[in-house]
Amino acid sequence: MQERVRNAAKEGDIEALYELIREKADLLRDIDQMEFIDTSLHVAAAAGRTEFALELMDLKPSLATKLNQDGLSPMHLALRNEHAETVLSLLRFDKNLVRVKGMNSYTPLHYAAMNGDRYVLNEFLEDCPQCIHDVTNRNETALHLAVRENNFEALQALMLWLWSSDCNRMQIKTILNFKSRDGDTVLHIAASNNQPKIVRLLTDCGIMNMKATNSKNLTALGILQGQNQEDSGKSMEILLSAQRALFVRAIALIQLISQLKYNIKTMSGDKNNALLVATVLILTAPYQAALSPPGGVFQANPEPKSTTADLQSHHSFHNISSSTMNKIFKKDPSAAGSSVLQTTPFPLFFIPNTIAFGISFLVTNVVLISILPAFFSSALVLSLSMLVVCLLISSVRIISPNSLSLYVMYESVDVLVGLPVLVMCLIILIVRVISRFWRMSLGQKINLC
Repeated sequence: MQERVRNAAKEGDIEALYELIREKADLLRDIDQMEFIDTSLHVAAAAGRTEFALELMDLKPSLATKLNQDGLSPMHLALRNEHAETVLSLLRFDKNLVRVKGMNSYTPLHYAAMNGDRYVLNEFLEDCPQCIHDVTNRNETALHLAVRENNFEALQALMLWLWSSDCNRMQIKTILNFKSRDGDTVLHIAASNNQPKIVRLLTDCGIMNMKATNSKNLTALGILQGQNQEDSGKSMEILLSAQRALFVRAIALIQLISQLKYNIKTMSGDKNNALLVATVLILTAPYQAALSPPGGVFQANPEPKSTTADLQSHHSFHNISSSTMNKIFKKDPSAAGSSVLQTTPFPLFFIPNTIAFGISFLVTNVVLISILPAFFSSALVLSLSMLVVCLLISSVRIISPNSLSLYVMYESVDVLVGLPVLVMCLIILIVRVISRFWRMSLGQKINLC
């Protein structure tokens, strides 16, 4: 009976299959109960009999995940025999088949990376993006295997998918710098095999960790230096050039923002919502307090109230400022909109208030950029930046009670808090735009390689 089933699978004869089932109704159940066996689905997949394979999967889906005596699933066999149509048909039936681990924990994605079938690789990754994280018994990813097999086309396809996927920069950096059981990154393997074309492809992305060491405490450059200089010269030159250019890209602020964005993106939806509500509340409270300081403000056309404190503040201000400063910071103490607070209490309230607003402003911007599409987040960040300008103008030019407090607020709030906040906001927007164009240009560069 088993031989007849195998022959039907080889020929792709569906009618013969059902004839056998009529003879023995529990035929497929008996096959499924065996631990490791070349099932009729294995035979059909290896022979490229797509219709027969799909018919069997409809009847007994569990056969698709069974391994034969060689530790191979039906999809493994279809890949090995280059039956792309059968592979993709199995994938459409169940996308998780691409994650079935065979001998040495190799998945179908790992086989595709070694064989270099770009179309199949793209289909695997599009239908099951999580499979990029699957590793072998040696803790190697699909990228490791592509480099180890010197399969430039497969590596290029994998990297192009990474840059066009929803993965952020931090996630891509983690995948590219992932270490095998021996501590080797893909760059270590490329250096060990002296593959200058692959070394250039990896270093061009700008996020490889050049200082990463393997279990032998060697960097990729250290591996090349231990080889014959004539053979490894080109790869070494590429690595040295990349290291010289690396310090230009390594801007601490950008890395910090990227890390913060990654942490926010990996939060649960409830935590994201709670963080956004908290930052907005903290943002609203200082802004409202700045517009309505304690005690209120003078109304239009009030009676002049020259107090001793005001006279002392003017006297102090004239002592510390030049004639130019007098023109810039000249302020009528009883002007409409001026705070009723005196010189000392006013900065003690406004400076911490503005610092709280600035910190909340930055966190809110990072949250918005992390969870919203580029257009909407950029528009909201720009709107919030205008609120910062309004706050600084209101606190410094309008609400300050007198010339001395105006000068103090200018020095402490505008220069020390306001300008850095606005500059950092602009940096966030610029980094976002540059990152988008960088990804596009990198994708084009990988395509041209």
